[in-house]
Amino acid sequence: MNTYIALLRGINVSGQKKVPMETLRKVLTNMGLKNVKTYIQSGNVVFQTMETNNSILEQTIFDAIQSQFGFEVPVLVLTTNRLQT
Repeated sequence: MNTYIALLRGINVSGQKKVPMETLRKVLTNMGLKNVKTYIQSGNVVFQTMETNNSILEQTIFDAIQSQFGFEVPVLVLTTNRLQT
């Protein structure tokens, strides 16, 4: 199982693009991600998956957020090793 960090840009800022973290965790868990954890209201998410392609993860998370919340959110997915460098 691989551990990743997803950084969601521009959510929960000045009342725009409101994304409740509990709902976000449920959406990401329902799409098959494991051990999904969020950090306050920041849009930073740690999760695990067998998927190894960051681009696929970014697009899948992007699509899930757009479907659930009705707006686009740029998503950057990094490995824990990449985040440390």
